Amino acid sequence: MQKLKNNTSKCTKSNNLVLIIEYDGTNYFGWQSQPNRRSVQSVLTQALSSILNQPIVLHASGRTDAGVHALGQVANCRVELTLEIPTLFRALNSYLPPDIRVTHLQEVSSSFNARKDATGKEYHYWMYCGYQFPVFLRHHMFYPGNFQIDWPLLKECINLFVGEYDFTAFSASGSSVINMVREIHQFDVYDFKNGFLSFRIVGNGFLYKMVRILLGEIWMVQLGKKKIDDLRLALSQPHRGKHRLCLPPHGLYLARVFYPDYDFWESDHLSPSFPWFLSKKSSIFKL
Repeated sequence: MQKLKNNTSKCTKSNNLVLIIEYDGTNYFGWQSQPNRRSVQSVLTQALSSILNQPIVLHASGRTDAGVHALGQVANCRVELTLEIPTLFRALNSYLPPDIRVTHLQEVSSSFNARKDATGKEYHYWMYCGYQFPVFLRHHMFYPGNFQIDWPLLKECINLFVGEYDFTAFSASGSSVINMVREIHQFDVYDFKNGFLSFRIVGNGFLYKMVRILLGEIWMVQLGKKKIDDLRLALSQPHRGKHRLCLPPHGLYLARVFYPDYDFWESDHLSPSFPWFLSKKSSIFKL
């Protein structure tokens, strides 16, 4: 992992900074700046611009939709750095609203681009299937109602998607992407008991709304409204059909972004995930 440089003197050369960002997406229309709408990108850009007194262009690893959260969004920007990095880090977090936080800031090579250099992403999706949904989690977990999970069937469904496939049938329209082939490296489900469960999915890239549609179709099988053979057919005959269930955005978290030349997290460190009071040492179903 390339370490943060401890610069003790001010400089005005062009610097390429990378930011690791955590945010609660509840009150935002996604990451990307949009006219007359509050976005994470616009708020963060304004903060940097105000502190550094210069125009800022942020390049993120990818967009997140309205209501989607992030534990490890990555963005970079080129600036004329007039503050020491630790000072900028403190100033930035003092300026930002409480639902956006920069968790790491460092200088990287001039060629680094958060989107173009990304080789993979990790997402988490949280659900609560217990009897009574905790009111304070309503913006951070999907609640389908009190439901008894068929764990063997759930594992079988998840196992279908590990590997390289054309995921057209599990994506939404509205994207200009031409190549619909993606590879899922890992797809796990964690049972935290008492109704709490989370999904962890790692892949080399994801199509528009792909994670939420994958989980939505898996959930349809749980409900008995579709069969597992329907999922197999959608993978073998990839086309965007009708009646694909897309789970709500508020259960989804962008947890981590992978790069070949930088490890912004310790390689053996499990990505943090919400809620913090649950341990990943609970019953874990790995495939």
